[in-house]
Amino acid sequence: MHLIRKAQEEDISGIVTIEELSFPVPWPDFLFRADLNNPGFIVYEEQKKILGYAILGIFMDNAHLLSIAVHPAHRRHKIGSLLLEKCMHLALHYGYETMTLEVREKNLEEQKFYRAHGFKEKEIIAGYYLDDNAVRMQRKI
Repeated sequence: MHLIRKAQEEDISGIVTIEELSFPVPWPDFLFRADLNNPGFIVYEEQKKILGYAILGIFMDNAHLLSIAVHPAHRRHKIGSLLLEKCMHLALHYGYETMTLEVREKNLEEQKFYRAHGFKEKEIIAGYYLDDNAVRMQRKI
């Protein structure tokens, strides 16, 4: 049985572990702690273990997916899709009709994931990441 719920303080260590296993330049724990009051900071929990998280914010009057990650041992089990769908439901609940996100230009697998969920490339942002450009993607929700 799984549960998608708002992130809590006791989830931070599990979230940071997933972050460090998922990204070449991971966010430090204090950035996650700073987002704990954000109603769009959610976790996917199974048997009391955090297997994924997502953070939804606001950018230029759009819902903005700030970050999403799933523990590598649990990828390809629809957890990322469930988190993304929950973020879209939250965005609609708060009155947003469009969602944007950035993904590394070199990360073709992630771009494919977002395209499968209806996102389309909007622009390339040079130097967005320390080691890569970003592809900004967007979709109506």
